[in-house]
Amino acid sequence: MHSVTSPTGPLQAKSRLTGDVPRQPQRRYRDKLTRADRTVLAVREALARADRPVRARVLALDLGLPPAEVTAGLRRLQDLGAASSHARRWVAVDTSSAPTP
Repeated sequence: MHSVTSPTGPLQAKSRLTGDVPRQPQRRYRDKLTRADRTVLAVREALARADRPVRARVLALDLGLPPAEVTAGLRRLQDLGAASSHARRWVAVDTSSAPTP
């Protein structure tokens, strides 16, 4: 018969991976632009370029994005006061001419 020693016996070899391994720097997610942020930026630029009020559907086709993402971006811009809508047509609001407190 062959004798087999258990790897969980009292004399385990020290792993080579437990030495001084440098830690990787942690990523800072707050500095990273999310997809929603990129969508809002693209929608804002497209609204600024438009010479007339446009619908979200037209912006989605123009930008090559899903209509739901464009609508969510427009709503965020509306909450920030950078876009307004009337009869489902959107325009960019010029915030540079607003008086500053």
